[in-house]
Amino acid sequence: MPAEFFEPISNQKTPPIYAFFDGTQWKSSASGKTIPVLSPIDGSVAGELQSVTATEVHAVMAKAAAAQKGWEATPLHKRVSTMHLAADWIRHFEEYLTALLVKEIGKTDRDARSEIKRTADLTDYFADEVQSLRGETLDSDNFPGYDKGRIAVVERVAYGVAVAIAPFNYPVNLSASKIVPALLMGNSVVFKPPTQGGISGVHLTRIFEKAGVPPGVMSCVTGSGSETGDAVISHPLVDLVTFTGSSDTGVAIAQKAGMIPMVFECGGNNPAVVMPDADMNLTAREIVKGGFAYAGQRCTAIKYVLGSQGVLDQLLPIILTQMKELVHMGDPRSPETKLVGPVISEHAAEQFQQWIDESVSQGAKIITGGIHKGNYMEPTILTGVTPGMPVVVHEVFGPLISFIAVTSMDEAVKIINDSMFGLQASVFTKDEGTGLLFAKQLNVGSVQINGSPQRGPDHFPFLGIKRSGLGVQGVRYSLEAMSRLRPIVINKPQ
Repeated sequence: MPAEFFEPISNQKTPPIYAFFDGTQWKSSASGKTIPVLSPIDGSVAGELQSVTATEVHAVMAKAAAAQKGWEATPLHKRVSTMHLAADWIRHFEEYLTALLVKEIGKTDRDARSEIKRTADLTDYFADEVQSLRGETLDSDNFPGYDKGRIAVVERVAYGVAVAIAPFNYPVNLSASKIVPALLMGNSVVFKPPTQGGISGVHLTRIFEKAGVPPGVMSCVTGSGSETGDAVISHPLVDLVTFTGSSDTGVAIAQKAGMIPMVFECGGNNPAVVMPDADMNLTAREIVKGGFAYAGQRCTAIKYVLGSQGVLDQLLPIILTQMKELVHMGDPRSPETKLVGPVISEHAAEQFQQWIDESVSQGAKIITGGIHKGNYMEPTILTGVTPGMPVVVHEVFGPLISFIAVTSMDEAVKIINDSMFGLQASVFTKDEGTGLLFAKQLNVGSVQINGSPQRGPDHFPFLGIKRSGLGVQGVRYSLEAMSRLRPIVINKPQ
């Protein structure tokens, strides 16, 4: 079944060369160029993606703009049915898509499978939730000085052409989290998957096509960010950009896209603050899982721990013990591997190593790990870290947790609030009231009390501030973000 279902998207060779989808056809690019996708597991070529030209992007955009109004005019219940069918197809191909994710981005089978299941559930939830969105009517006499002469009918409408740009670390789930609400609200979608993760993105596009998204309403253009990506986001027909990726890339996209609505989830260097009364066993477990899951390649990963020197001294041996149970670095295809497989590329591992080495030269101490071989970076803990060190200043997308000793909770607040990142933070304490009061002082998108940062549940609001994002995501919030209000004012004859 998978071979037949996905047959049009590649040349069926080993390794396959994948086509791009212009909204109506699966095609090879006129550029004649392809981009190899290397598996982080062993460096083998998982497949090749088309390098789509600016001219081809222009044609895709024209189709998307032409098809959008017809899609928006499609009854909502039909759009809902289409998304439910897409969710069914995602579940149907769970095994196939799981294996694809493992090979392409180096996730463990467990993590990859979880992403596929979560994506299907999320798609269904979006389709159910959109039916509860309601417009409203407003009477003019509610405002002082006005009589009953005016009525505003307020409805939600699509923006038009939405560009969806996804990251490598969740190439199915974070793609769907953009595509599905945009489609449900009546937008057409031009999807730019990441290069690493693009193969999964191409497969996801095929699922939406087969589910019944009409011609031109959804397309998938692959290629480098500097060429294909720039051509997409700077196109004059784009009405909305939704993006997940690094902060630097987010800033660059915002500058190129100009004055259009944007929903961005960008980088995060998330702290965990440990109070003296914290349950140390629970705290250690959450820090280990939060810091090392998917080799730390998550914007919600815990990157540094703040506490008094005494608290950190008490916590460290418990974390090291927990690591022996919860962490085992290795091939993600092996059932023995826990949390830490390869990072996405050898270049990423080398950058990671450089920041560790620079921080050590500035006084940090390696407690465990600190060495990479190829794409595999040992899970690493540093102590003696200060806020100005590279491992804190930069978003380190790898298995690293840094310990920063503070003399007071006020100092911890200052360190967090002075950071250019503001995605999430964790606070560990047995006194939830104290945790709540402390959380209110933190200038971040959201705070977890006695838990590690995370995106879900997916109907919770999810946002970053400062260089960590723009706008709010989460099921209802994403649906609202992918649409705008249109008031129509009826003036009664005087």
